[in-house]
Amino acid sequence: MPPTQQSHWRILWEFVLQSALIVLNAAGVVMRWATAWPVWEIPRLVKWFVVFLWVIWVGIFFGLVSITGEVKSVITVGILSAVWIIILSAVVWFTQLRDYVGGWFFWSRATAPWNPNIANTIITLLVATIAVPLLYWQVWWPDLNHRVLTLERDTVMQEEANFPSFTLFQRADWTSQANLQSGVSPKCFLGWHDESAPECGPDRALPCQCSGSWGDSIGDFKWQNTSYRALKFQASEDMMSASPTVQVIAQTFFSYDSKKANQDSSRTLSPSLYIAVHDPTLTVEEALANGYTRMVLINANGMVAINLGLESREALGHAPANDYQLTISTVPSMTMECDASAACFLTLIFQFPSFERQVLRQDVKLKWADVASLAGSWFALFQVAGWILSGAAWHI
Repeated sequence: MPPTQQSHWRILWEFVLQSALIVLNAAGVVMRWATAWPVWEIPRLVKWFVVFLWVIWVGIFFGLVSITGEVKSVITVGILSAVWIIILSAVVWFTQLRDYVGGWFFWSRATAPWNPNIANTIITLLVATIAVPLLYWQVWWPDLNHRVLTLERDTVMQEEANFPSFTLFQRADWTSQANLQSGVSPKCFLGWHDESAPECGPDRALPCQCSGSWGDSIGDFKWQNTSYRALKFQASEDMMSASPTVQVIAQTFFSYDSKKANQDSSRTLSPSLYIAVHDPTLTVEEALANGYTRMVLINANGMVAINLGLESREALGHAPANDYQLTISTVPSMTMECDASAACFLTLIFQFPSFERQVLRQDVKLKWADVASLAGSWFALFQVAGWILSGAAWHI
């Protein structure tokens, strides 16, 4: 048996022994308090009663271990069962029904008078001892770990329509990609291309320039064991869309060695780049790692229009963030104006076609508050069953 399985079984066995001692001692202490008898002078019939409940629990416990092998959930089931057993044993002692319970176990006539109220309590707790742990294992535990998605639609306010950040990637080992240039400063305009427009500010006057959002240099980037050269654009808080279809126009420059590309690939492709558009509150590393963006291949030799579909997504264990749904169209250049020594430029045009947003949340099917509510409902059902079976329903 592997060491991990051995350690699991050792933990289970120690847990069973410790729980057995706790239950037996608890029953003895309760009896001593109620009857002033020594702890281990437990009447034979009540001792059989406690042992009977303990055998039921041990059977359930090891049955779940053999079926599921999930130590964590099985230990929780065992704890639930042990709690019910202790409660039921205490109820029996406090009500001092030793003779009557003994009559049950030995199929003989009870020497104590029938008490429907006390019988109702015993039946309810006995059913709960078996049913609640099984419900936890079969229904509640799976639902506590079952992930579900909820989908809603709303319309964002103007203050929430912030343009995204993006990163352009050039794969280092692919010569058919555009070679990003750092010698010429990239450009950015909000509203429309206007070289004389002021920098974008809190007044949000249009048009304005946002060239300061480009990164200072082209850096190295590694993702999924692949090396890239990356040029980042970090959108500022002032880059808001005053209304749908307001455009951000971004330009960056590159060179392209068509002869080298043809030599390596046996054909000449149009220069390309990867782009990842992401929420400005996240870094590109965080967005890629948490699934809020992905790299998309685009034609760098032309104008690329990107419509941004608003989608707010909440991954389990993470804060909500925008995961933009991209609709990309390209107007390619008819000629290649650059080569190894000259520079071409890529034009990116971003816009929100509308402010309608899709909100996607990831959650679990049941939370602990729901489990507590369900447990209370089931316990009420057990009480109704005990009320009927004990005769308390028609007892006068």
